[in-house]
Amino acid sequence: MVERILLVDYENIQAVNLGALPDDVKVGFVLGGKQRTLPTALAVQAQAMGSRFDYVRILSVERDACDFCIAFYLGELLHANPQSECVILSKDKKGFDPLIKHLTGERGFKVRRVDDQQDAFAETTGVSRKTPFERLVWLLKKEKVLPRKRRGLEGKVKSWFRDLPATDRAGLVTQLFQDGLVKESDKKELTFFRTRLT
Repeated sequence: MVERILLVDYENIQAVNLGALPDDVKVGFVLGGKQRTLPTALAVQAQAMGSRFDYVRILSVERDACDFCIAFYLGELLHANPQSECVILSKDKKGFDPLIKHLTGERGFKVRRVDDQQDAFAETTGVSRKTPFERLVWLLKKEKVLPRKRRGLEGKVKSWFRDLPATDRAGLVTQLFQDGLVKESDKKELTFFRTRLT
């Protein structure tokens, strides 16, 4: 059976629900130097996982310390079991995506980065995944500052959906306008209807 591992950049993402993971997934947490404790609910979930949960605390508060640690442990895991499916839960795409592109494209490993736990193993848990459009609406709802121009909106969509073809990304933007979630003024400025972004 293929081993499945979730490596959590806990310094970067704290929204983690270990109880929602499939029973076969192993989890490795990397805690930053400023993180002294885990929330009680998370600690209880971790204890319930037994040997499937492990953590490392990086004492340094230097920039990218956790990222380098995750890259090191990822290498160890892939060396021990090259068939493993490894998922990194982190918003740090600039740091991890070039490494992942190399590992998947040049070396043939199964490695991905996600910035939402729901996308880690959802395809095998029976949990319905958001469609790209539903995910786009969800991401826009989370944005504190929304794009003011169509070009800025298209840039956001491109950064969030790099794996989608350009025509599909354009379709997502078009659907936002068709569904009345965003409107463009005569001066080409965008108005988002936040109450509809639900």
